[in-house]
Amino acid sequence: MGARVLKAMGGVVLLGSLLIGCGMGREASGGIDLPPEQGQGQGAAQDSTEPEGNLLTDEVILVIDDETDVRIDCANREVVVSADRATVVLDGDCGLVRATGRGSVVEVGSAEKIILAGVDNEISFAGGDPEVINQGRNTSVHEGGQAQG
Repeated sequence: MGARVLKAMGGVVLLGSLLIGCGMGREASGGIDLPPEQGQGQGAAQDSTEPEGNLLTDEVILVIDDETDVRIDCANREVVVSADRATVVLDGDCGLVRATGRGSVVEVGSAEKIILAGVDNEISFAGGDPEVINQGRNTSVHEGGQAQG
């Protein structure tokens, strides 16, 4: 029984660790959230039916807002595009780039790994030789695009 309690407590600690830092500001610039001191601040009113918004940290770029346009320097971060019908341009080098939404176009300077798991997504890369895993439906990966390498 002691092992079960420790395992459950470890899950709570892990969940708490993941939630720390999620209090990011809403829509500061370019469709990407910035920390509250750079954005609208923690006191800004939010409609509870709206999505939380795109997220930018030192490690991750998360694009969840549907029909958004984002252009940003990837800076070796992991990128997840779960938005539908988004246009995302990631200049520079990325780590892992994952497209899980529908109908998005993602242009990458370069990436270590590209994973497609959504529907009708297109990813292009300007340079490099990324590992590609295409498990999506009607999705494509090709060299080219407008992103700066």
